[in-house]
Amino acid sequence: MFIDSGEVHDLAGVPPTETHEALAGLGFTPGGPAADRREALQHRLRLLGLDRAPSRISGLRVVLTDRCNMACTYCFVDTNSGEPDLTKEELSAGLEFLFEQNAGQEEVSIQWFGGEPTIRFDLMRYGDQLADTLADRYDVARVRRTVVTNGARLTEEALDHFVAYEYGVGISIDGPPGINSAHRLLLGGQPADDRIRRNVARFIEADGLHVGCNLTPTAANIGRLAETVRWIIDDLGLKFIYVNTPIPTAGRWQVNGTDLARELYEARQAALTRGGMLFSVLDRAFQALDTRRPMLFDHMQGDRSLNAALLPGNRVSLCDINFTEPSFLHTLDELRADPGLLAGVAKRVTPIPECGNCPALAICGGPSRNEQALIGGSTPDPEMCAFYTSTVEIAVWDNTGVQ
Repeated sequence: MFIDSGEVHDLAGVPPTETHEALAGLGFTPGGPAADRREALQHRLRLLGLDRAPSRISGLRVVLTDRCNMACTYCFVDTNSGEPDLTKEELSAGLEFLFEQNAGQEEVSIQWFGGEPTIRFDLMRYGDQLADTLADRYDVARVRRTVVTNGARLTEEALDHFVAYEYGVGISIDGPPGINSAHRLLLGGQPADDRIRRNVARFIEADGLHVGCNLTPTAANIGRLAETVRWIIDDLGLKFIYVNTPIPTAGRWQVNGTDLARELYEARQAALTRGGMLFSVLDRAFQALDTRRPMLFDHMQGDRSLNAALLPGNRVSLCDINFTEPSFLHTLDELRADPGLLAGVAKRVTPIPECGNCPALAICGGPSRNEQALIGGSTPDPEMCAFYTSTVEIAVWDNTGVQ
């Protein structure tokens, strides 16, 4: 926890001052921290009414197809497997469920995903028209639409449609051509950087679109993230950058956690000095310090709602980045009959005793359910621990607060 200079001065007064009372409410006592800080954290969560179980599904990542025009080596989706695409009937049923569950709400979100979702632009167009009808039927005020694309294919018809529906567009780019082509090539083996650059320009020039970059740390850009961010902003003109969290593969993190935290900070500074915005897991530490609230539950939104994945075959995954773990998979009918199934994605907070000694306890809380599934247990990867403890050190030292 960060205490500013005014609060330090206030602490010198005769207790109880407002600062003393605030600290006591946060669990700080004259006798020092509780012996088991895991229990202290659980108490804090209960005190704030922070529940780890989602209350409803408010958004769907709609996996239209696993077909893709690229073969990225690190993709968490098994692409071009020959599995059937989503059908219109399956899409209709999924969207009906989404709006039904959010009747009277302010907003639902739909993210078109793949593979490369623009391969099934026909389904996107059908789904957007249906979503407007369902929003009227179920009194949902707003539909937020986004698409995650590699940017290598873009028709005028699709661009006009995205503008008409005020899309948010996330373009997956790892960096300049020398970096991007290390892991992101077309199926034929050739790079697509020139084509992507032209399409990025078309997106930016179109009115009404919100265009950003999805940046994944890889072996090609680790050590060069700040350089990559400068290139994305200066050369491509994309000023909103979201950095994906490394996903364990083969049961382990594939990056050095301490180095990644430092690089994300440098990349954040590079973006800010160019009028850009970079969001990453590092921001959780800044937000936790700024709001004085634990920031553990990365599996759900701030209102306790959940983004889930709608999959071909009438299946829903409660984890929108894990389409295979059996404990996440349900049918729409199962979710209707038993809303308690949403708890299957809830984080198991501080799963091992060592978590109680971690300075990142309140922004990490241990591996997510997805990470536990991928590493095959509850013991976090050492690089994950190093990453989160380093983010706390950086955020306390920096003291600039939320972007």
